[in-house]
Amino acid sequence: MSLSTVPGKIKLYGSHAILVMSEGGLYQTVCISNDAMPAGESDLVQGIIRNLRVYEGIADRKFADGQLAYDGRVWITSSDLMPH
Repeated sequence: MSLSTVPGKIKLYGSHAILVMSEGGLYQTVCISNDAMPAGESDLVQGIIRNLRVYEGIADRKFADGQLAYDGRVWITSSDLMPH
């Protein structure tokens, strides 16, 4: 199984977005920092939805690797979007 976004649970808060993702009965909050938001989008939520598979893949990998931030959330930043 892998993390997937709960329908209707994408919200913009200040300079970042928050997604609620689930895997089975587990829920995980994922934050997308401002520098990792879709560039050139007039509607950021729609831009996130268009790129949702990318964000979900990154969140799933980071969650599986235990890469949780101090607040217990998975944070996606621009460095996560760059090829390693």
